[in-house]
Amino acid sequence: MKKEDPSAVTDRGRIAPHAGAPNAHALAQQLGIPLSQLADLIGVSRSTLAAEPLGKKGREALLPLLRVLVDATEMAGTLERAVSWFKHTPITSLGDRTAMELVRTGNIAAVQGHLRNLADRAYT
Repeated sequence: MKKEDPSAVTDRGRIAPHAGAPNAHALAQQLGIPLSQLADLIGVSRSTLAAEPLGKKGREALLPLLRVLVDATEMAGTLERAVSWFKHTPITSLGDRTAMELVRTGNIAAVQGHLRNLADRAYT
C-alpha cells in the first residue's frame, strides 16, 4: 500500500491550512466533536490543542490520529466515509469496539494494525 503523507489528505479534507500543519479545530469539526473531546481522544489538554499556532506537543499527539484517518480514507475512498467508519463501525477482531473507542483507550496501534491488515489483504 502506498503511504500518503498525512498532510496531503488533511489539506484536501481542510484539516490542515497548509502541508504539515494540522488544524485541531478543523479536525474536531470534521469528526463532529468538540475540541475538548478531541483532546480527550488523543490524551492531551484542550489548551494544548487550542494553541495558535499548534505547538509541538499538540502536533505530535495529532499525527497518529491523522495517519489513521489517511489510511482509513484510502480504504473508504473519502474522508467522510472514513470518519463514519472511525466513529461508528465496530471492529470485530478488536472486541467489537470502534476505532474511536480504541483510540480513546490508548489502542491506536491496534487500529493502525487493523488497517494495515486490511490493506495487505486488499493488495495481495
